[in-house]
Amino acid sequence: MVQVSIVVPVYKVERFLERCIRSLQGQTLREIEIILVDDGSPDGSGAICDTFAASDSRITVIHKENGGLSSARNAGLKVATGKYVGFVDSDDDVLPDMYEKMAAAAVQYAADVVMADYQRVLADGTCFPVSKEIRAGLYRKEDLVQEVFPALIMGENVDYGPLLSACHCIYDRCFLETYGICFAEDVKWSEDNLFSAYVGYHAERFYYMKGAYFYRYYQNPNTITTGYRPGAWAVYCRMNRYLRAYFLEKQDYDFSRQIRLHLLYYACNTLGMECANARNLGDAIQRVRPILNDPELVGAMHGFSLPAVGVKLKIQLWLIKHGWVLPVTLMMRRRFRHA
Repeated sequence: MVQVSIVVPVYKVERFLERCIRSLQGQTLREIEIILVDDGSPDGSGAICDTFAASDSRITVIHKENGGLSSARNAGLKVATGKYVGFVDSDDDVLPDMYEKMAAAAVQYAADVVMADYQRVLADGTCFPVSKEIRAGLYRKEDLVQEVFPALIMGENVDYGPLLSACHCIYDRCFLETYGICFAEDVKWSEDNLFSAYVGYHAERFYYMKGAYFYRYYQNPNTITTGYRPGAWAVYCRMNRYLRAYFLEKQDYDFSRQIRLHLLYYACNTLGMECANARNLGDAIQRVRPILNDPELVGAMHGFSLPAVGVKLKIQLWLIKHGWVLPVTLMMRRRFRHA
């Protein structure tokens, strides 16, 4: 019986793919299935997947037209048969005992979700551990409401809460199916933010393996998590609309402020990205103006009290809230020039 299904979206990663697959083949938990989803990759990644599958019966390969990371994860999720499911990005790798220890914790604590920590590996090989600012151990529903819900979507510091990346978690597959939780295929970036919010809201039992740095996240150039993203603001607004539609109707907890903070966070993110990629000041202004004037951002900021953050960020947020195009542009360009 398959204990853990591991879904690996594959796209233009032929340089890193073998490292990822071998780390999964080397898991001390043998009852796994490795689902490699070739998302229409134009390089040799699909052939690499087939080569590994030919020599390992635990590997299944799906070849599909390109649809993006969410589409690839959903394709793998549909064919998964394990009691638990995990997701690994194909340019990363994991430690050998990751899934054995996480599955054991899931069984021991009857958890819907188990989360571990991870290591961030920079381009120069420097590695440092990343942990969350919440306690270790088991969270029952009342604990989740008190300790996780206040930053489930976005924290008051205008940053992600403790639940974000799907890659250092495993999920009870029946739990995901019961609540129809999958990835929004028209949200091309930061899709984990949406997925994890749904998961965190519905989970009855969550277990955090604090200090267990099983997953290794590599900062590789030209991957989906780096570089300029044309049309990002439209994607982030779409994600925010999904959150509004899903969470504003909830009667058991008020998520309304977090949803505004969410849009503000992504406004800062997109404004910085656009200014960093502008040719000159005039080009930057042309990129900034439509975001600050967007009715969704204007509406979210109407009557909104700014969070208690540091002085520089507070000024930046105040300027964004009041739609001051030139000061926002100058501040963002200065910030990225000295980054």
